[in-house]
Amino acid sequence: MQIVKRSMNWIQRPSMFEEAETARLKRKAQAQSDISKNSALSSGLIGAGTSSTTEAVNLTLRIAAARVQAGINVKAKS
Repeated sequence: MQIVKRSMNWIQRPSMFEEAETARLKRKAQAQSDISKNSALSSGLIGAGTSSTTEAVNLTLRIAAARVQAGINVKAKS
């Protein structure tokens, strides 16, 4: 007696080309998703850096103005 595997092949499997095409489309969608996430992240970081730089410049200018004003007040009292 011999054991033989028989299958009805009811469920159609995609061809190798279809599997490769599906995988390629998934990779393409993932790449586009990554690009959009990275561009949003980088624009946020650039905006934060610009804001931080602007605040640093404003703080420096306020300190300089306070020192100049203090120097003028010292000269006026002399």
